[in-house]
Amino acid sequence: MLKSIKISLKDTIIYGLGNIAVKIVGLILIPLFTNPKFFSTEEFGVMGILEISGVVLTALLASGLPQALTRWFWDKDHKDKQKGIFFMSLTTQIIISLVFCLVLIPLSGTISSLIFSKPLWGKAITYVILASGIQSINNVINTLMRLQSKPILYTLTNLFKLSFVLATTLYFILSKKMGVEGYYLAQVIGNAFIVILLTAYAIKNSRVFFDREIFRSMNVYGFPLLLANVSAALLTVIDRFSLNSLTVLKSVALYTLAFKITSVLKLVLVDSMKLALGPMMIKRIGTPGSPRFYSKVLLYSSFVVMFAIVGVSLFSFEIIKVIATSREYWDAVIIIPFLALSIFFVNMKEVTVYGLHIAKKTKIIGSIVVFATLLSLVVNILLIPVWDITGAAVATLISQFAYWYACYYYGQKVFFIPYEIKKITMMLITGTALSFASLLLNGMDLIPRIAIKIVCLASFPFILYLFRFYEPVELQSMKEIAVKWLNVKNLKKNLASLNGLSDNE
Repeated sequence: MLKSIKISLKDTIIYGLGNIAVKIVGLILIPLFTNPKFFSTEEFGVMGILEISGVVLTALLASGLPQALTRWFWDKDHKDKQKGIFFMSLTTQIIISLVFCLVLIPLSGTISSLIFSKPLWGKAITYVILASGIQSINNVINTLMRLQSKPILYTLTNLFKLSFVLATTLYFILSKKMGVEGYYLAQVIGNAFIVILLTAYAIKNSRVFFDREIFRSMNVYGFPLLLANVSAALLTVIDRFSLNSLTVLKSVALYTLAFKITSVLKLVLVDSMKLALGPMMIKRIGTPGSPRFYSKVLLYSSFVVMFAIVGVSLFSFEIIKVIATSREYWDAVIIIPFLALSIFFVNMKEVTVYGLHIAKKTKIIGSIVVFATLLSLVVNILLIPVWDITGAAVATLISQFAYWYACYYYGQKVFFIPYEIKKITMMLITGTALSFASLLLNGMDLIPRIAIKIVCLASFPFILYLFRFYEPVELQSMKEIAVKWLNVKNLKKNLASLNGLSDNE
């Protein structure tokens, strides 16, 4: 199992580099988006709504294809048909994206009127539709890279895309003064460019093929996941849609800034670990020791995510003051601990839901996500009129907890895994207390404030140690890792040792 953990760590780091770049680009652009010379708070709020609309549309376009491709690609009965299965998935996605774009683009003005009560943002919505359609195609190709364990190719292509998008975004906004429309036009060009760049790779890994039975089975498996994907996307974005309906665009802008900061945790950590671990967890189905492996994945990933949550929560005030050009956005600091802690349950859900995937209970997954989405809608409607953006943040935390717990409860029924819930609860209580401590410290002077926050962050693993959180073998492994990697002279040798690892257990 130790070898699998090392492989997971290596791939997570590589995938994480690409995801870190995504957030770096996002953070680079925040001072531009919050600068009144280029965007008003209302326009930044519009961008927040358009961004989440793209998330929902991409989930709808995906039609469960990436998950179905993942499940069938390594199926022992179809290993000789991998190129054909990828070909079916890719061509189906291209057709779906094309049809959706042809149907929705003529309705852009109407959609703008429905969302913003004016057709002003019709062209920007057209760009969002195009970017989502192309991104859906790219997602299928990205899935193949993950299945073939090509994290370096995945990361390099995404780094190239992000650099291209950043350059074109700055050109359209600074030189062409295109504002919101310029940002989404850059997304269209960037997504199209990366698909063209990967065309040769896709063709190389394709074989003209169609098997009605496999296609039917993949759709039976994937359709409930389509509902789950859309509902999950709605669960993620329903807070901002609710704010747009129940308050003003300025509230959406503040919430969007806080969400962008905390989403660093999901993209850089949760999504990177998911990209690295997903194929491995599927491949380990039925192997000796797999339940313990799944259990440790949840424990270790939760530890990493919670440590990062504490860090982001503690230093959120300083982060906002640095990246937000206008003081109007500083009030967003109040909701960051709530949103950050919701990521803890997002990560737990991503791991515990594999029990349902392993048992092929995708209908249960779909039902759970629909339930969590409806719960989120109800709680948002109840809390936003009372607490504004804080109500939306609390609603997000509640709905993500419910989403995780339902996946855990039903997953354990069909595929029991001995998760270490006691330790995770200990971690959650400690991390929550440290995260909200930031709100009590922000009124202090800069130097003592920073010093106390650093001490709070560093204390997290030691507080857990006092409660006997770590097993003796884990303490010994941490000691060995520290000795190995703190020796600068052996850095080159240590990096080289990561090459050639394979999951052959």
